[in-house]
Amino acid sequence: MRGECVYMQVMVQMYLKGWDNRALADKAGLSYTSIRRKLRGMSPLHLEEARRIQQALNCGMSLDELFARRDKAA
Repeated sequence: MRGECVYMQVMVQMYLKGWDNRALADKAGLSYTSIRRKLRGMSPLHLEEARRIQQALNCGMSLDELFARRDKAA
């Protein structure tokens, strides 16, 4: 799973907005490298960071929905 986004709903919401990782990083006030590593599951995602991403996406999804991890078998 390394190298692929483990938070599929985040990717869907980014796609719907026409955003890439850099745009999300800018809107959430996080670094591009941090966003990239966190979305790929290469570094831990902290609650405050998740909330900042949720606010930036403004999609109406709960944190649980937005950050449900993709099943490794998928």
